[in-house]
Amino acid sequence: MAEFQSQVVSSFVLRFSPNEASREQDRPWRIRVTHVQSQEEVTVGTLDDAMKYIDDALKKGTFPI
Repeated sequence: MAEFQSQVVSSFVLRFSPNEASREQDRPWRIRVTHVQSQEEVTVGTLDDAMKYIDDALKKGTFPI
Protein backbone atom coordinates (compact mmCIF):
# COMPACT_ATOMS: atom_id res chain seq x y z
CA MET A 1 0.00 0.00 0.00
CA ALA A 2 1.10 3.52 -0.67
CA GLU A 3 1.94 5.66 2.32
CA PHE A 4 0.36 9.06 2.60
CA GLN A 5 2.60 11.86 3.68
CA SER A 6 1.22 14.77 5.61
CA GLN A 7 1.17 17.95 3.58
CA VAL A 8 0.72 21.49 4.74
CA VAL A 9 -1.45 23.49 2.38
CA SER A 10 -1.38 27.26 2.39
CA SER A 11 -3.77 29.20 0.20
CA PHE A 12 -3.79 32.93 -0.36
CA VAL A 13 -6.43 35.17 -1.93
CA LEU A 14 -5.41 38.48 -3.50
CA ARG A 15 -8.08 41.17 -3.96
CA PHE A 16 -7.33 44.26 -6.03
CA SER A 17 -9.15 47.57 -5.54
CA PRO A 18 -8.44 50.87 -7.28
CA ASN A 19 -6.35 53.10 -5.02
CA GLU A 20 -8.33 56.32 -5.24
CA ALA A 21 -6.24 57.97 -2.52
CA SER A 22 -3.00 57.63 -4.47
CA ARG A 23 -2.37 59.59 -7.61
CA GLU A 24 0.98 57.88 -8.07
CA GLN A 25 1.18 55.76 -11.19
CA ASP A 26 3.29 53.11 -9.44
CA ARG A 27 0.55 52.36 -6.85
CA PRO A 28 -2.76 52.32 -8.72
CA TRP A 29 -4.06 49.38 -6.62
CA ARG A 30 -4.72 48.48 -3.01
CA ILE A 31 -4.07 44.77 -2.70
CA ARG A 32 -5.56 42.78 0.18
CA VAL A 33 -3.81 39.46 0.77
CA THR A 34 -5.69 36.88 2.85
CA HIS A 35 -4.20 33.64 4.13
CA VAL A 36 -7.22 31.39 3.76
CA GLN A 37 -6.51 28.90 6.55
CA SER A 38 -5.92 31.51 9.27
CA GLN A 39 -7.93 34.41 7.78
CA GLU A 40 -4.93 36.66 8.50
CA GLU A 41 -5.06 39.71 6.21
CA VAL A 42 -2.68 42.42 5.15
CA THR A 43 -3.15 45.32 2.72
CA VAL A 44 -0.25 46.37 0.50
CA GLY A 45 0.30 48.77 -2.37
CA THR A 46 2.25 46.71 -4.90
CA LEU A 47 2.25 43.20 -6.25
CA ASP A 48 5.91 42.94 -5.20
CA ASP A 49 4.90 43.68 -1.59
CA ALA A 50 2.10 41.11 -1.80
CA MET A 51 4.50 38.45 -3.05
CA LYS A 52 7.03 39.36 -0.35
CA TYR A 53 4.34 38.92 2.32
CA ILE A 54 3.38 35.51 0.89
CA ASP A 55 7.03 34.45 0.61
CA ASP A 56 7.74 35.50 4.21
CA ALA A 57 4.60 33.74 5.47
CA LEU A 58 5.54 30.51 3.69
CA LYS A 59 9.09 30.65 5.02
CA LYS A 60 7.73 30.95 8.58
CA GLY A 61 5.51 27.98 7.94
CA THR A 62 3.33 28.64 10.96
CA PHE A 63 -0.08 30.21 10.93
CA PRO A 64 -2.48 30.67 13.81
CA ILE A 65 -5.52 28.46 13.38
